[in-house]
Amino acid sequence: MIKVGLTTWTDHPLLSNGKQKATLAEYTGSFPVVEVDSAFYSVPKAEWAQKWVAETPADFQFVVKANYVMTKTPMPRLGTVTEEQRLARFVELQTALAPLRTAGKLLAVLFQFPPSFRCNQESIQYLKTVRAQMGDWPIAVEFRNRSWLDGSELQRDTAAFLRSLRMSEVVVDEPHAAANGIPFTPIVTNRKLAFLRLHGQNATEWAKGTRERYRYHYSDAELQHFAETAQTLAQQAQTVVVIFNNNTGHDAAPNALTLQRMLHQRGRAQPAEQLNLF
Repeated sequence: MIKVGLTTWTDHPLLSNGKQKATLAEYTGSFPVVEVDSAFYSVPKAEWAQKWVAETPADFQFVVKANYVMTKTPMPRLGTVTEEQRLARFVELQTALAPLRTAGKLLAVLFQFPPSFRCNQESIQYLKTVRAQMGDWPIAVEFRNRSWLDGSELQRDTAAFLRSLRMSEVVVDEPHAAANGIPFTPIVTNRKLAFLRLHGQNATEWAKGTRERYRYHYSDAELQHFAETAQTLAQQAQTVVVIFNNNTGHDAAPNALTLQRMLHQRGRAQPAEQLNLF
């Protein structure tokens, strides 16, 4: 099963007849999965998760970002974080997302680690801590430091380690030659879920680290490549999720809808064996 979606459901005028903000109901008419990135900054309330369950179709699913405290992302303006506070944030997020998980609507918790999260013994041990704290919750991991994937041997070692932790390694598309970017490396480390996250190829702004780095419109040729990659991964994983994060210029929705058409989907996910790309 291949599922295509976007980061957030609101900032997509194409889905809301030109209105500035789309509703969750409008979003679910086009896509079967969404990424909730606001949880990275503030853990949502359990009442919100209950509302999302009630407002979405039975087969609709959510990817929810782990809070910045849980990914050791530096936020100097918010003060320092103790280890006790960090571990408490795991409990807080799990409590908030319990309604999604109970309803079978939580596809994964996405741990997007910062560029400062290098491949070393401390980080390796922390990933073990993440699994211990999350129990059997579904986890996807996105690295933003190339030390995890610098060379084929290290790529294999990282994949094997994540496989041992039952974590899905996120396949990212970004300008990997700029600002310590991660190369596009299709891989499956968890047979339950493969994950593609597409940030665009705005190399100039990516190197600067500005919000404009997500302003990018994928060409049909690039989207065809992603379609073929997703189909290949679908032969190894039960579910493949493709999330578009190239939305500074509102390009995510049109790009995602085009990818769905290439996958012969109409707003809902289709079994991978029904696809015919070649």
